[in-house]
Amino acid sequence: MSKKLGKLPPPAAAHEEAREELFASCSFADLGLHPTLCAHLQDKMSFEAPTRIQAQAIPVAISGQHMLVKAATGTGKTLAYLAPIVHLLQMREPRVDRTHGTFALVLVPTRELCLQVYGIAQQLVHRFHWIVPGYIMGGENRAKEKARLRKGISILIATPGRLLDHLQHTASFVYSNLQWIVFDEADSILELGFGKAVEDILEHLGSRNGAPGQIKSKGEHIRRQNLLLSATLNEKVNRLAKISLRNPVMIGLDDQNKPSGKSNNVGNNHTSLLSDDEEDEMMGKQNDLVEHAVDDFKLPAQLVQRYVKVSCGSRLVVLLTILKSLFERQVSQKVVVFFSTCDSVDFHHTVLSQLKWSSDPHLDIDKKQNFLSCKVFRLHGNMEQDDRKKSFLGFGSEKSAILVSTDIAARGLDFPKVKYIIQYDSPGEASEYVHRVGRTARIGEKGFWIVSL
Repeated sequence: MSKKLGKLPPPAAAHEEAREELFASCSFADLGLHPTLCAHLQDKMSFEAPTRIQAQAIPVAISGQHMLVKAATGTGKTLAYLAPIVHLLQMREPRVDRTHGTFALVLVPTRELCLQVYGIAQQLVHRFHWIVPGYIMGGENRAKEKARLRKGISILIATPGRLLDHLQHTASFVYSNLQWIVFDEADSILELGFGKAVEDILEHLGSRNGAPGQIKSKGEHIRRQNLLLSATLNEKVNRLAKISLRNPVMIGLDDQNKPSGKSNNVGNNHTSLLSDDEEDEMMGKQNDLVEHAVDDFKLPAQLVQRYVKVSCGSRLVVLLTILKSLFERQVSQKVVVFFSTCDSVDFHHTVLSQLKWSSDPHLDIDKKQNFLSCKVFRLHGNMEQDDRKKSFLGFGSEKSAILVSTDIAARGLDFPKVKYIIQYDSPGEASEYVHRVGRTARIGEKGFWIVSL
C-alpha cells in the first residue's frame, strides 16, 4: 500500500467514533418504509437504526431514480436496495403474484454472495408471503432452476453467467414486469471478468443506457430503475455506470455528499426533469466524480491494521503461532486467512485441520491433541458446488472457526463475528486489499487485520 496509515486511535475510542459516523440519527420509518417492514427490521432482524448510506440511498430508491452508490464494505449496502424494493412490491395493487414473473433482478459476482443476499431477502419478505425471492447461479442444477423460474420468482438474485444462459434459453422465464436491475458489488463483478456478460444482459433486457423498458401498471408505463453499488470505483465501473444509468443520483462520491440524518426528503431533493443538454452536462459531472474517485479507498475507522515481516521459510510457523495465540486468548473466535491460490488453500487447510501436538515428543500420534481446537473450513473456486455451499454455510453458522480461502471470500460476504483477517499472501492490488479487510470491522464492530510480508 502506498498510503501511510498514520497514528491509530485506541481501539475502544475508534469503535465508538466509527459507530457514530456509521449510523444516522433517523429511523427506518423516517425514510418512508412501510410500518410493517420497519417493525420487522427492528423486532426480527435487530436493525435498530439505518446506516448513513442506507439513510441516503433508501429514499432515492423509493423515488424511482437511477442510483450510483460508492460505500465502504460493511456499511449496509444490501439492505439499502432490498428494503425499498420489498417496500414498493408489497404496496403494489393488484397484489404481486408468482405468475407475474420477476420484478427485481439482483446481479452479484459470486455464488456465495448469491446465497447471502437470498438469505437476507428471505428474512425481509417474511411478513409478505406473496413476494417470492429466489436465486440462480453457476454450479446448480439448471433443470431445477428452470422449474423455479417457471413457477415465478419476484426477487431474483443471480450470477451473471447463469442469468444470461436462462435469458437466452429458458422460454418460461417471465421478466416482462421487470422494474429493478441491481448491480451489487459492481467492481467485483467486473474484476471477475463478467463485463461482456453484463453488457449482453443489459442488451437482452433493453436496459442499456438506462432505457425505461416496457413496464405497465394500470395502463401506465413505469420507468425501469437501475441501481449500481460498489465498494470501489475504477474505469470499468465508470463504463458500466455510463451504459446502465441515466441521470443517476450519486451517493458517497464526495465528502460533501453526507446525509444529515433527516433523509426522508432526499428523494425529493434529487428529483429533476432535465433537457437532453442538461442531462449530458450531468453525465459529464458524474464522469468527473467517478474519475476523481478512482483509487480513493476508504477503510473502517475501527479497523486495526498490523503487519509481520517474516522470511519465507518461517511463514507457516508464524501463521500457526498467531492462530494458536488467538484461540488461547479467546476460545470463541472466528478468523479468515487469505491465500493467493487454490492449491495453497488446500495445503494449508490440510495442515491446520490435521496437525497434532503434544508437549511429550514420544507420545503416539493417535494420542496427541489437535493443534487447533476449532473447525477449519476452506473455500475456493475449484471446489465442487456442494462443497463450496457447505463450507460457506458451515463457517457462517459456527461460533468458533477458521476459514482459509482465496479472494472468492473477499467479495461482499458478511460472516458474523469475524474479528481477525490474516493475509498470508499479500494482495496484488489495493482494491483486493480493501475487499479482503472488509470481511471484518463491519457495521461499526471492531476488527483486526494482519498481513505477512
